Amino acid sequence: MKYIGIDGGGTKTKFSLFNEEGKKEKDVLKPTVHILNQSEEKCVQYLKEGVNELDPDQNCYVVAGLAGYGQQKELRDKIQNVCNRAFGKRQFSLYNDVEIAVQGALNGEDGIVVIAGTGSIALSNINHKFKRCGGWGYQLGDEGSAFWIVKKMLSVYCRQIDGRLEKTQLYDILKKECRLINDYDIITFMNNLNNDRSSIASLAYIAAMAADCGDPHVLQIYQEAAYEISLLIRTLAKEFSSPFKVSYIGGVFNAGHYILNPLKEQLKFLPCELISPIHSPEYGAFMLGKIDNYKEKRK
Repeated sequence: MKYIGIDGGGTKTKFSLFNEEGKKEKDVLKPTVHILNQSEEKCVQYLKEGVNELDPDQNCYVVAGLAGYGQQKELRDKIQNVCNRAFGKRQFSLYNDVEIAVQGALNGEDGIVVIAGTGSIALSNINHKFKRCGGWGYQLGDEGSAFWIVKKMLSVYCRQIDGRLEKTQLYDILKKECRLINDYDIITFMNNLNNDRSSIASLAYIAAMAADCGDPHVLQIYQEAAYEISLLIRTLAKEFSSPFKVSYIGGVFNAGHYILNPLKEQLKFLPCELISPIHSPEYGAFMLGKIDNYKEKRK
């Protein structure tokens, strides 16, 4: 049997086709199917298109890790209904996108995975029991996320326009990347994004560019982001009685040592090892699908 692993985050949805041995055969990308960002009809459409492109004969086992499939029953029911409509006669398993990320990043072993992309959340896995920390959304939390970093960065830029802060490399870089003719064009630029959190979060690359130039304000923002991410990890670390591994996923970590070095410093007194992800979230979905399919056959 072949498997389709789906990683449905806040920005995009990735579909990967795996054979029985776990070899990836093909990928498909679609827009996000986050139920809070898309209509139910769009979610059904994109999920159906993705699986049909990889499996037109409906023979694959589908494992979907979808953002929003968590503690809130109303959202869980909506996502379950969307998947029932999208996957046709295929067998499928449904997880949160963080659960498949944990499975893949740690190769099924116990530990903690932090995801810092558009939002931020951490999940621990102890004997296949998951516990979360963070993931409250941009209005209530998401500290250390790309959205959070960009808001901090834009605040620095505005204070530099006012003269409350001296202008640094960030001022010129942001103005150029956002194609602003004058300082106050930033207001129109942001209004044109319609408060879309994914679009705002995508500007985080500007922070990394400024960090490359040694901008002190941006480097401080990364220090603060690392601290916030470490709090998620430290909270979940209380559940572990022996040394454990911590891995990380998400666009924030594209900043490399600017975020990883201060994070390592924050974690140096914990009995943990910070490692890069062993496998992708889609592969984590494949791993969980193999387990679920085996259990189904044993019934």
